[in-house]
Amino acid sequence: MKFSGLVSCLAVAGTATAASVPSQKTDSKCNLPTTKIANIEVVDTPLVRDAVKLIKQFIPLQPYLYNHLMRSWLFGAAAINNNATLKAMVDLELHAVGTMLHDLGWDMRPNSPWHSEDLPFEVDSALGAVAFVKEHNLGWSDNRLERMHDGITLQGMGSYLNGKNIDSNWIVQSVAFEFPGPRSPLIPNADYDSILAEFPNDTVFRGSNETFTWLALTKPAGTRGTFIDYFGTAYVPGYGPLSHVAFDLITGGVEAEIAQYPNSTFVSHI
Repeated sequence: MKFSGLVSCLAVAGTATAASVPSQKTDSKCNLPTTKIANIEVVDTPLVRDAVKLIKQFIPLQPYLYNHLMRSWLFGAAAINNNATLKAMVDLELHAVGTMLHDLGWDMRPNSPWHSEDLPFEVDSALGAVAFVKEHNLGWSDNRLERMHDGITLQGMGSYLNGKNIDSNWIVQSVAFEFPGPRSPLIPNADYDSILAEFPNDTVFRGSNETFTWLALTKPAGTRGTFIDYFGTAYVPGYGPLSHVAFDLITGGVEAEIAQYPNSTFVSHI
């Protein structure tokens, strides 16, 4: 979960309806079996059950991560269930798997398969989720896998979602519901209560703070230039000041450009 920008996601969560986003369910299964978790109706396929089993591996070391992933899925499912038009459009299996696996890159266990040295945790998570689906040999199309990948990679980046497919949107929107704060009108209060009763969020801030610090400590090359910079700068000795790669590149190039092209003219308009 990326806290930066999640509040803005909530403002647009209600816009992903039939009138604004075309359906992407052309290769998903219809009439999927369902079950209830925390009194929320959810899709219940072997792939989804395996995803639940996968994230249960986080419980011994990071119980807050397991609860966070389950809440994200269930909050999203509750909102989708509350809108019949939306429910008919969203690829529910893709949503379940993508939302549950959106933070695989938070895995702090030694030798985690989702912890690269040079990629942001969002990308590690997306690649891990795609690999998980492919291992099941279910014949997901490249387009379906890409929708899941994009939804995970863009988590917390609501301003980049305009025009994106509904499935990517609703992975991100579901993560946004998880951000502690005012309850969304898209989710009934009874659903909030039942989800939080079974998957409490009493350590979500402490767990996130520790995880982000750990990411900066263990993979600085994959965190520089991201919001994790703040945690590295604050908590990790030797991490260094905030990264300003683009700023340094552009401003550092101005003097060299003037020297290389002394006769060119540039007129500022600000």
